[in-house]
Amino acid sequence: MQGIAHHHITASSFSARTACSRARAREAAAVLAVAAAVGSLIAALPAQAQTPASPDASSSPWRIYAGSAHIGFSTSAEVRAGGQIVPGASAKADSNDSIGFGAIYDFHPGWSAELALGLPPTTALKGTGALAGAGTLGKVKYGPAVLSVRRQLWDGGPVRPYIGAGINYTLVLESRDGFVSDLHVKNGIGPVLQAGFEVPLDVRWSFFVDAKKIWLKTTATGTLPALGGAPAHAKVRLDPLVVTAGVSYRF
Repeated sequence: MQGIAHHHITASSFSARTACSRARAREAAAVLAVAAAVGSLIAALPAQAQTPASPDASSSPWRIYAGSAHIGFSTSAEVRAGGQIVPGASAKADSNDSIGFGAIYDFHPGWSAELALGLPPTTALKGTGALAGAGTLGKVKYGPAVLSVRRQLWDGGPVRPYIGAGINYTLVLESRDGFVSDLHVKNGIGPVLQAGFEVPLDVRWSFFVDAKKIWLKTTATGTLPALGGAPAHAKVRLDPLVVTAGVSYRF
């Protein structure tokens, strides 16, 4: 009886030890599995963080753009005829619609340089005040160019606003006579402030709206056949506001 009891106790002890070993093995396997999963996740995180979402799009600092542009003028003028100021005489320039285009270079995070150009439009200069009855004084075909530096206010989110400042140079390509003969309008230069926003469409394409306020003065000379060919001279302030809406593309 004692042998049987001893055998039973020994067998029970062996079974308990075996079950315990199996439990420890299962626990160890579970721990190893969890450790392997966590290790795989930790190993994957740096790789994802170091891999840019779009290497081709993010590697280029260059963008080009094009869109529809509207040019509205805030015009005033000081007009002289025969060397004398004509009291109450002034002028206005008709608004224009054109195609604006240009290039943007991202030279530092949050900072970019922009060269803005446009298809040359033609505006009509018309007399106002004492010259209202003169009608169209002449027409001017011009090519505007703006070089500016822009600051992105923030680059996250669906809408990305920016502000900028720069300088404008307006090249007068052609002057056409009207009430004033032998019309000659000089090129102009002036400061620029701008503001706008971009809406990314994908990693390369964006929609944008941009406004540039330009402070621009020029002079115009000619003769007045209606006054016996008297010389005419005008100091003209144009101060256009250029609003452009279009799309940009990053290389």
